[in-house]
Amino acid sequence: MKIYNLSYLYWHLTTVAKNLGLWGVLGFVLTIVSLLIYLTKVVVVEDELVASVAELEHQERKKTELRESIVVPQHTTVQELEAFYAMLPSATSLPKWLGFIDETAAKQHLILNRGDYKLLQTQQGRIMRYEIILPVVGKYTQIRHFIASVLHQLPALALSDIQIKRENALSPTVEARLVFVLFLQSDTWK
Repeated sequence: MKIYNLSYLYWHLTTVAKNLGLWGVLGFVLTIVSLLIYLTKVVVVEDELVASVAELEHQERKKTELRESIVVPQHTTVQELEAFYAMLPSATSLPKWLGFIDETAAKQHLILNRGDYKLLQTQQGRIMRYEIILPVVGKYTQIRHFIASVLHQLPALALSDIQIKRENALSPTVEARLVFVLFLQSDTWK
């Protein structure tokens, strides 16, 4: 019975194929293949796309909720400016900070031959800039640790410029020219 059904199915398919012709069979096969690809690949990708869009919307909602939960302090500009000036070291503490820079260089075994110091008054605000130019001789890692240590311990200090040169490629030491700027309260100097 099964053989009869298979032979009938074969006869029926060959009759349909003869009626459709080569291009009809090719079109039918392409339609079936396209349908299979759509069901196996495109539907899966669409499901992933819907899940990704839902996740993105969830993340956006969380971001919006977090942004709304952040409370911004209601300080006036004058209060913020006063707090900034209060964070700066006073001009009378300048010898202490210069000593600190020298001690830090000594801890890193750096050679400070000399230093140039300039006091610059800014035209606006109550800030004075004290420029410190230090020629330093030592290993590169020592100089890098010195800079990091000084900047970490004294937040009002900024590294304005750095120039490094080495006599030759085999030399273990480098010569560096460091330009620091120390910001001070100008009110305390008067």
